[in-house]
Amino acid sequence: MNKRGFTLIELLVVIVILGILITLGSKGLRAARLSAKKAQARVEASSIETAVKAYVNRYGQLPLAEFNEDLTFALSDDSKSDSVSEALISTLTLAAGAEDELNAARVVFLEPQLGGVDGTFRDPWGYQYRVALDTDYDGQLLIEGETIRRKVAVASIGLYVENGGSDTNDLVATWR
Repeated sequence: MNKRGFTLIELLVVIVILGILITLGSKGLRAARLSAKKAQARVEASSIETAVKAYVNRYGQLPLAEFNEDLTFALSDDSKSDSVSEALISTLTLAAGAEDELNAARVVFLEPQLGGVDGTFRDPWGYQYRVALDTDYDGQLLIEGETIRRKVAVASIGLYVENGGSDTNDLVATWR
């Protein structure tokens, strides 16, 4: 018998093999994208921390230093943490509406992100970076029960929130 085409079984086997390969490839691609987002968040958080340190070198005090206790943040959706971080980052980037008395020399310590929808500095998951400052100058910060020996700490809570907020290993932070 002269065979001119493929049998139905041969076609189904090829389709199943292609489906398995696509599934394996998409999982690897998802992991690579997550790794890239984490790396981007880590770099941006470090940039914010470096900008705060440059501000301290310029003015001799932390931005928003008028508080008598440390400025820390919550890992949950917290409007107070967002507003403190927003005020700090607008001072560092010289965003529209930034208070001139906080950055009288009008120095840009942090380049603003391109394409920000509302003018705020956001992590790769769309959440605002959280910034903690040691405004009582005791050399330590208390964040979610963890004592951190630093003057500035920055975190991206995007992955943490997206994954349900149960694993603090999802927190991309400058102190880790």
